[in-house]
Amino acid sequence: MAKTLRIIPLGGLGEIGKNMTVLEYGRNMIVIDCGVMFPESDMYGIDLVLPRFDYVVKNQDRLRGIVLTHGHLDHIGALPYLLRDVKTSIYGTPLTLGMVKRQLEEAHVIQQADLNVVRENQSVQLGPFKISLFPVAHSIPDSVGLVIDTPVGAIVHTGDYKLDETPAGGRTTDLKRLRKLTPNGTLALLADSTNADKPGYTPTEQTVADELDQLFAQASGGRIIIATFASLMARLQEIIYLAEKHGRKVALTGRSLEENIGLARALGYMKIPHGMLVDIDADVPDGELLILSTGSQGEPRSALNRMAQGEHRSINVQPGDTIIISGGTIPGNEQEVGRMLNRLFERGANVIYGKLAHVHVSGHGSRDEMQAMINAVQPQYLIPVHGESRHLYLHARMAVANGMDSENVFVLHNGAIWVTDGERVWLDQPIDAGDVLVDGRLVDEVGEMVMRDRQRLSQDGFVVALIPMDARGRLVGEPQIISRGFIHLKESGGLLDLAREEIKRQLKHDGRNPHETVRRTLSNFLYRETNSRPVILPSLIRV
Repeated sequence: MAKTLRIIPLGGLGEIGKNMTVLEYGRNMIVIDCGVMFPESDMYGIDLVLPRFDYVVKNQDRLRGIVLTHGHLDHIGALPYLLRDVKTSIYGTPLTLGMVKRQLEEAHVIQQADLNVVRENQSVQLGPFKISLFPVAHSIPDSVGLVIDTPVGAIVHTGDYKLDETPAGGRTTDLKRLRKLTPNGTLALLADSTNADKPGYTPTEQTVADELDQLFAQASGGRIIIATFASLMARLQEIIYLAEKHGRKVALTGRSLEENIGLARALGYMKIPHGMLVDIDADVPDGELLILSTGSQGEPRSALNRMAQGEHRSINVQPGDTIIISGGTIPGNEQEVGRMLNRLFERGANVIYGKLAHVHVSGHGSRDEMQAMINAVQPQYLIPVHGESRHLYLHARMAVANGMDSENVFVLHNGAIWVTDGERVWLDQPIDAGDVLVDGRLVDEVGEMVMRDRQRLSQDGFVVALIPMDARGRLVGEPQIISRGFIHLKESGGLLDLAREEIKRQLKHDGRNPHETVRRTLSNFLYRETNSRPVILPSLIRV
């Protein structure tokens, strides 16, 4: 029986984040990327969302290595968790591996990884897979796409890219090398779908530099505070150039920002003139200072949000300050960002953000760029990746509208198994590829029931019913009711008196399972009286 190639997305389909894809041929497996997703607004208490690694952990004897496209957390952030259970080789460009190494050291799992630098014009052989890199323009240096030669044909994985001809750092997507790497054609294209609902081309990064240049010129006399993603290193470099042009020193606030800039400088990806960086507490006139900060997403403990709250240890926002939010708002963060902007305005600052000026552009290509990638690669099959469901479907429809056979375009879900022998394609039985939730040190211990309880707690609070009972299971005193986040007990004595009477009546009628009787009775009573469903926690006390 002929061996087949299996492509199994474990994350990144139907969502923005936790990108991870498995490729298998015979008894050989490679993994492309291993990222996290940040929690949605209704994931109370959750810090991170991981792909479900079970399939890789179970088959790690077949794992030949992990290949990374770039250093954003939605592509590398889950590695410290996977490497708790897996020991393997990791391949990536110098900056990407520098960021990975720091993460693995902090998580004390660096001994689990053999880190291998691969340059953007090099190839590496992993079992039957020959992986060749090609440069792409993205919002972080050293980003690459991959051409994966397999025994049944070539697979192209674009990584995150845009076809920007004037990108920050001058690094364009090398379609010429991509074509050269696929002389015999491409079997399947796994292509970034993030901006499939945006027409035309994504604006060039140069437009942001031009806009910032004008804003710097207008901000004479006051401080400039810029918040952006700590991983947007190409833009950070451009901001450094503009600060030098306008005679400003640069101070940093935010741990991730300080670490990323330090790493990029050490590896030669960022050039900062001698003496330009100063301490955040340095005595520099306001009109000569630029502060780079984390917090463009309104994160509660980020540097910019602490400024908005008046809690930053070194920076007190004041009239005359110009604050620029140079980062697009991630879906789900709109409320947090809005609250932060309001507070900054209330402090008298001149706040500039996306709706007021062109201070951010996406690092992902729009529809015309996605079609240009398809035209350049001419794949036999297309698998849209990296996007929410609407992005995947729009990408697929665009490809069909431009001439691809609809039977050769596959919109998959996480856990799907796409199989080909080079001649035919089919789908096998999918595997479990749900979310793994991280809450502090708890990994995959907060399940669906706990999350449902947390959502109910956030809406209706909880009620504890203390039920005194004797050894024979009979009620021997008055039930006590304690509430948090539901009603104020002192103002609702009548309601609670009625609830206690209802509990006593039902226990007298049905005392075989007092715990369940109390829970059901109190839940039904409170919903009937208040139209709310707090979490009910009965506690039987033996007296």
